[in-house]
Amino acid sequence: MTCPHCGSVQINNAAVCIQCGKTLDDILQTKQQRNIKRASLIILAAVLISGIGYFFETISRTYHPIIDQQPAVKYEVSPSSVKIMSTAATATIDGNDIVVSTEVLKNFRIIRVNDPEGIQNVPILIYVTPHGKIVTAMSISESCRSDDFYLEGNDIHCAHCPSYWNMESLEAYACCQKYYPDPIPSIVAAGQIRIDKNIVRQWRTRL
Repeated sequence: MTCPHCGSVQINNAAVCIQCGKTLDDILQTKQQRNIKRASLIILAAVLISGIGYFFETISRTYHPIIDQQPAVKYEVSPSSVKIMSTAATATIDGNDIVVSTEVLKNFRIIRVNDPEGIQNVPILIYVTPHGKIVTAMSISESCRSDDFYLEGNDIHCAHCPSYWNMESLEAYACCQKYYPDPIPSIVAAGQIRIDKNIVRQWRTRL
């Protein structure tokens, strides 16, 4: 055992340093307090760094890869402070596409349509994000089997469980990280949203 103050060799379990007279218990206690303070500062710094990293990740959140390629509307859209429930709408078949009017989407902001020929049982969800992106997705969350959703703020919510996701990145905030409404590509032409019917009909649940 050595004195932490002067470094001289001590008798084991000595209470006072035989060289400098310092109380060894007090010195050891002070050293422990410094170590605890240092560890606390390190933990606090780590928490702050993590928080700052999460903040910047949130404000720079990117689009889901398919949503990133989606067309945007030409009118202004802003986040809603109240729930916008989905509205049932009618789609038609035109050649190889399932077609929905953009005017219907403009009126309701979030709609659900069925395969007009009934081949795919899962509905198609269509909504507009706060940045104006038109999102077309298979309207189901397989974890709870819900096929209905609503918009609120910047998020899309499951209508039957607590799960919700960012409308554009589909980052999960509650549970069901993988089971958001699965985006599928679409285009806009001549006032119509056009979705390849083969993509819709070949889609299978992720569970």
